[in-house]
Amino acid sequence: MNRSIVALLCYFLLLASSASAFNITKILSQFSDYSTFNDLLSKSGLATEINKRATITILAVPNGAIGDLTSKSDDVLKSVLSTYVVLDYYDIPKLKSLKDKSVKMTTMYQQSGKARFDQGFLNVTAKDGSFVFGSAVKDAQRDSRLEKSVMNQPYNISVLGISQPFVTPGLDGTLAPVAAPPPKANNATSSPKSSPPASDDEAESPAEEAESPASEETEAPAPSKDADSSASSPSSDSPPADAQAPPPAGSSAGKLKVSFGLFVVLASMVAAF
Repeated sequence: MNRSIVALLCYFLLLASSASAFNITKILSQFSDYSTFNDLLSKSGLATEINKRATITILAVPNGAIGDLTSKSDDVLKSVLSTYVVLDYYDIPKLKSLKDKSVKMTTMYQQSGKARFDQGFLNVTAKDGSFVFGSAVKDAQRDSRLEKSVMNQPYNISVLGISQPFVTPGLDGTLAPVAAPPPKANNATSSPKSSPPASDDEAESPAEEAESPASEETEAPAPSKDADSSASSPSSDSPPADAQAPPPAGSSAGKLKVSFGLFVVLASMVAAF
């Protein structure tokens, strides 16, 4: 191959690479209103990753509205700021083509592998020529308005100025975790001798049963009137209370009484004569 042709190809490749390459730190350094935002990109290390991209859109926050972004740790800051970086090219003419629609945009945080519940997506709503940005997470607040186009280099990089930071729930550990199912009580894996806890009624019943024998012993039922009458007035068939039962036959006392009776009879007969 002719050397001149090789040199020409290399030249065009160099032009193409230089056309797509950019340095976000140098770009934002030209706009003093975004100097704090620019410093945060460098501090978090996100600026280096942004410069590796060929097509990107950055939502920049002005110094006066930066809020508490400056107080976050480097790891949290990087996660938060990566949701301000859209992996596509959007300028104002492209946003106007939405025509009163809501669009979900993919951010750099989506490629981190840490995103949950749409944390890696951005929602933009176009209405009456205005544009509002916010996290695509359900019920997230969306009130950050587009203010202006800071700079753009079609179709590689676009920097859009927004009114205030938007919050993606959970990036700083505030997102509530998915509720775990409640543990199963007294399942098969627990002790085989364990039994389910007794209910309140069942817990009270043993005490009631334990009290009943004592009450039977201490409180005897009062005798009824019928029982009193039957005990006080003997029936006609029963012998009187003072009657003595005849001694059993064959006893010594019985024999003595019989002999004495015969002696009395004989004495009375002798007296008669």
